[in-house]
Amino acid sequence: MAADDNEEQKADGTAEEDAAGVRLVEDLVAQVPGFEDAYECHVFNENGVLPHVFFWDVVQDTVRSYLAAGDPDGPDWRRVLAFLEEQTRHRVPGAIEVIVTSFLYDLPYEGEPGHGIEAHLGPAMKERYLQLRPWYGAEAPDATGKPEA
Repeated sequence: MAADDNEEQKADGTAEEDAAGVRLVEDLVAQVPGFEDAYECHVFNENGVLPHVFFWDVVQDTVRSYLAAGDPDGPDWRRVLAFLEEQTRHRVPGAIEVIVTSFLYDLPYEGEPGHGIEAHLGPAMKERYLQLRPWYGAEAPDATGKPEA
């Protein structure tokens, strides 16, 4: 394989991952009510979809919903987590990168408002979350709020 072929292959892989991140955002907006206005504003301001940037709003709105402090017409945190869990199970590289680095990584730490939402992560996201924050491992509560054995 020539060096030019290798560079072309890398560019295609990156383009595919970028497209997967954009698809993740578009699917989230289509399947979880409450993100439409934020999406329209984002696309207008950014001249397109920047998945990692958009996911800052996703994290903030999801945590506000979890704290029951969000817009009543905004996204429901349970639906967001369910959608992202399903997407995490699919293991599409660009989508996984956005979920891990721009959602799970930005969830609140202990002592911050909204900490506790991580106890409601599904198994696929929980596995990724514990790779980011291994110290939550053994003592992290399960979905019932009880510490895991």
